[in-house]
Amino acid sequence: MRNIFEFSNTWSLPYFHPTIHPDLFSGIRHVELRWAFPGHWLPSMDSVKSVYFSAGQQQWIETCHAVLAMKGLQSFSLILEGNWFAESVEKIPVFLEPLRNLRIGRQWTLVLPDQPYYAREVERIGEELRERGVEAVVRVG
Repeated sequence: MRNIFEFSNTWSLPYFHPTIHPDLFSGIRHVELRWAFPGHWLPSMDSVKSVYFSAGQQQWIETCHAVLAMKGLQSFSLILEGNWFAESVEKIPVFLEPLRNLRIGRQWTLVLPDQPYYAREVERIGEELRERGVEAVVRVG
């Protein structure tokens, strides 16, 4: 039997991290992040979106730091769901750069929303991630 920790709120993992003993946190083996990231978390030329960008970016970076602190991690999946995540493929690798140093026994999985736009771009996103040093398998939900 495999226990999978699933986090669905942007601050859940960073808040969870300091609440348990470091050995237990490092002992976590399987994590799924299921989030509907709002588009304003990604860099934008839109002045209204840019107001929210820094706060959202900080949340995301702290979440990535918590994931990277899991020294025993064996599998990791980031599942971007819902209609909120509707960003261009060019922004996805930028968004995932904080996970660039995530090294587990095998590649981790990025699951994009089940939309034709992303289905057509899976290969391109995977190539761009590899060029940026992000070791993830990309697929559509």
